[in-house]
Amino acid sequence: MKFAWKVTLATLCILLVSTGVGSYLLISLSFQSALEQEIAVSQEELQMLRISYEAVCDARGVTVENASQRGRAMKRTLSEAPYFSGRQFRVTTRTGEVVYASTGEASDGELLSHIDQRSSGYVLRRDGAGRCLLHCAGPVVLPDGMLYMETIRDVTRLFTDREIHYQVYRWIVLLVVGGSALLMFALSYWLTTPIRSLGRVATQLAQGDYSPRAQVSGGDEISELAESFNRMADAIEKNIQELEDAARRQEDFTASFVHELKTPLTSIIGYADLLRSQTLGGDMRFKAASYIFSEGKRLENLSLSLMNLMIAGRGEIEARAVNMGNLCREAGRISQPAIHGKGLSLAVQAEDCVLQGDPALLQTLLQNLLDNARKAADAGSRVVLTGRRTEEGYCVTVADQGCGIPAGELAKITEPFYMVDKSRSRAEGGAGLGLALCKRIVDQHHGTLRFESCEGKGTVAAVTLGGVADD
Repeated sequence: MKFAWKVTLATLCILLVSTGVGSYLLISLSFQSALEQEIAVSQEELQMLRISYEAVCDARGVTVENASQRGRAMKRTLSEAPYFSGRQFRVTTRTGEVVYASTGEASDGELLSHIDQRSSGYVLRRDGAGRCLLHCAGPVVLPDGMLYMETIRDVTRLFTDREIHYQVYRWIVLLVVGGSALLMFALSYWLTTPIRSLGRVATQLAQGDYSPRAQVSGGDEISELAESFNRMADAIEKNIQELEDAARRQEDFTASFVHELKTPLTSIIGYADLLRSQTLGGDMRFKAASYIFSEGKRLENLSLSLMNLMIAGRGEIEARAVNMGNLCREAGRISQPAIHGKGLSLAVQAEDCVLQGDPALLQTLLQNLLDNARKAADAGSRVVLTGRRTEEGYCVTVADQGCGIPAGELAKITEPFYMVDKSRSRAEGGAGLGLALCKRIVDQHHGTLRFESCEGKGTVAAVTLGGVADD
């Protein structure tokens, strides 16, 4: 069942029960009050008639013994008295003999059996015509005994009015319930509009469309729910995008890895088959063996780079105090032969500063940045390694005067196997894993790695590391 229907039906049930009980009690209390008033008036009338009748009997000398003989005279006297004229009552003896009667209604023997000199009573009953009669009875005390006086009052109007009130109440309830049903359904439908909107957006999210968002209006709980839902949808979309990017990078990584393996393996297999199937001269045999050796070394370097890349991304580093000035100078000393061998010059300018980090990983970071600068630089140019303390921590920069990197490629150079100039990188023995490894090492140290480059002028790689020890 829809929520709007639930709200409507629940409200109608509450309205129907509260209105029904309240109206029923109101009508019943009103009827009971009117009936009690009629009973009080009837008993008061009976009391006055008894007193007046006793006074007349005392004046006429009527007793229980002679009440029947003087009944005609009493009837004439009572009919002529203004107070008794038009009154519906009856006077009888204990045996039921009628002394006086101005009503044709039958006597109630059961009621009279409970009457004594100090008490009176009443009873409600219906006659053969369906009228509701209030029958009151009380004692008429004479010197030698007691007579019984009965009065009859028609209270059918009270019961008729009550039935009319019930009928009016039923029609009112029907009208109120019908109007309230329409109003509550419209109100519930309007109130649940944001919830239906959330449902539609959730359905679209479940179907793979992560762009829709719920409309937020007002400041109630539903709008807060919509805002929370939108934040959740943003997080889901971001996570899905990250997963898709990760899957794409994984596919690219696999494709690049297979490609990097295929080229040297093709050369190795080809030259090995040539050595196996043909008799070659000394120079040709040496050339084939040299190709197999160089391509094998290339595969070895690739496997070592992959191993370092995987190790760098696992677990937390074992941080300890590292003097970055000494580390920079050591990295320059190790890289200097390869840099000088290409006809480049190297300058190292590093301030001493102690920070918390993994010295082996940081050494690998610096050497990879220097090696990357060496590959990009042209003979006769200069590579500069600089280390200095800043407000953010310790900043290491490696600048070269090489070919530079196009602006559109800067965001991709830290992806595994990505190479801006593939032919140049392979000629230098690179596989496109050095900067990816650098990025992981920097991330492990909660630092930042950024590149600034200008085509034809060179590139600057800047690493900022935190965790500097206080002086």
